[in-house]
Amino acid sequence: MKKVFKIIGIIAAVILVITVVFTAVILVQHNRDSKIQEEDQLLMMKTDEELIGEHLYIEREGLDPVDVNIYIRDSKENLPLVINIHGGAFVAGDADTLDTQSDRISKSWNVHVATVNYSLLKLGFSTDDMEAVIEEIKDTVKFFIRHAEEYHVDTDNIFIMGYSAGGYYAMAASMELTEEQVPIKGQILCYAFLNDMIDRLGALDEDTREVLPPALFVLAGEEPVGGSSLKYEEALRGVGVQTEVKTYDAMHGFIEENNPEYEQLHEKNRSSKSPEGEAMARKAEEYISDWINKVK
Repeated sequence: MKKVFKIIGIIAAVILVITVVFTAVILVQHNRDSKIQEEDQLLMMKTDEELIGEHLYIEREGLDPVDVNIYIRDSKENLPLVINIHGGAFVAGDADTLDTQSDRISKSWNVHVATVNYSLLKLGFSTDDMEAVIEEIKDTVKFFIRHAEEYHVDTDNIFIMGYSAGGYYAMAASMELTEEQVPIKGQILCYAFLNDMIDRLGALDEDTREVLPPALFVLAGEEPVGGSSLKYEEALRGVGVQTEVKTYDAMHGFIEENNPEYEQLHEKNRSSKSPEGEAMARKAEEYISDWINKVK
């Protein structure tokens, strides 16, 4: 019996050692990943001299200003406005990563572009924490409507485009602005994170649901984050909203990650960057441009 207890004791000790080692490895990896994320977050930000666009700080009474990068075409005629919203799992990312792309699509699409450097959330955030960010997006749209004459904005053609977490904000802002009778022409949802959008849709009154803006869903293959947004596409179609789905054989994040701003980041934060991914991203941008011209 003593021998049995001794063997059990040895086994327990071995299990304890393995558990401690495994836990240590996990902690080291977590700390390494956190350090990489912190380093990359800093690398995402550009100085004013490096930025192609221009900074605009939208003042709000009783609230922090909204930090926006703007790409305004030199045009006497009023042009459509695209609100461009970066991804990053709600807790990371920066509007400066869309700098090259926003400048490019502003010129090739002949539109004004504004990228919103929205407030990042803390880990463990809730849906309620997202509301303040949605207000930042909405306040950006409302600013350009108020200043349409100054910036030559066609207020009948305002589009909100977002990627992943930014796609969630694009959906929510489009919905709430419609509810407030602020006209949005279209929403472009690139591999968007779904979360509670179907519940939000169900909470709207019938009159609001009927006038929600058309939605283009751009998907990256069968990856689960963006793929889940098809449930929302089905729900929108169910209430009579015009929708369209375009799927590319690509990885999540392929549109924004295939821009120069991602070249300096660690591999894990630019997993979809490749010559093939870049070609696919440019095709997606062309498709979005065609869709905008069809809808406006």
